[in-house]
Amino acid sequence: MAVKGLERFKPNLDPPKDFHAFWHSTLAELDLTVPEIRLEPPETTASGAELRRISFRSLGGARISAYLLRSKSERPCPLIVHAHGYNDRYEVRNEWGRDCHVFGFDARGFGRSAEGVKLSADGYVLTGIESPETSILRGAVADYLQAARVARDLLQGDATTMTFKGFSFGGALSLMAAALSTEPDLVVLGQPTFGWHAERRRVSLAGSTHELNRYLECYPWRLDRVSRTLEYFESAHFARLVSSPTIVGIGLDDDVVPSRTVLAIVNHLRCLTEIRLLPVSHSNDSREVLWKKFHSEWLTYVVDGIPANFGLEPRQIQSLVA
Repeated sequence: MAVKGLERFKPNLDPPKDFHAFWHSTLAELDLTVPEIRLEPPETTASGAELRRISFRSLGGARISAYLLRSKSERPCPLIVHAHGYNDRYEVRNEWGRDCHVFGFDARGFGRSAEGVKLSADGYVLTGIESPETSILRGAVADYLQAARVARDLLQGDATTMTFKGFSFGGALSLMAAALSTEPDLVVLGQPTFGWHAERRRVSLAGSTHELNRYLECYPWRLDRVSRTLEYFESAHFARLVSSPTIVGIGLDDDVVPSRTVLAIVNHLRCLTEIRLLPVSHSNDSREVLWKKFHSEWLTYVVDGIPANFGLEPRQIQSLVA
């Protein structure tokens, strides 16, 4: 789809010729990876839900730390699988656990999954930048897919639906995983990154883009190689492949993940899509509180079901204001 009035933010972005073969090979390798799940003793949260700390093996043998919050409901209920932001770690989402099962994880190299991962001194996103095969982003996407599989297996049929959810870096991982999987019934994205890489390097002022720009200032002759690797992790390429209903929150004023790069992603989606426009994101602005409306809306869809007219006008694009 193209966002009405914002079609100019739909750059012509063609994936590498071997893009699909690359990811097919990655999925085949992941399919051979035995998760070797480890469970810590259960805890009971204040709401009465059961919390289990977990670790599992992902692509290349990396051990990933995660948690499962099992709803206290005696009946099967929805499952939310979520990631975290850049240079961050998961937070246990007790607020989602009343009516849902929740599974969160730390992508390799971050938080509790940092052990045994040697990161580039130039920044996380530059780890393995020499090729798409060695890029840490390949492993991070696989970690999301493996997390969804582990969550499904642990719940043993107690999940009625599955939602992929992420914000910023986590939004990019959620999008990429949704493009490579038939599992999610709903995809929830907040300000997903890694869209329109060339423009992102031009206008973003912080985060992974700052790391990239700093690196290329020191090694300008490596631009072609870096650009080639990142093409395999261009969110717009994955957007075309998502088939699940998707709701996207976009903060219009954002110095970390500029909104035009998010629109470039959204404008390549072909699935049923709804867009919520917010004033800001990645900021200390008081209007950040408006994101609570977005979170309340998508959580309602997870619990009560997706509306029959989801993705249709006039509800397709809405502004969330005070």
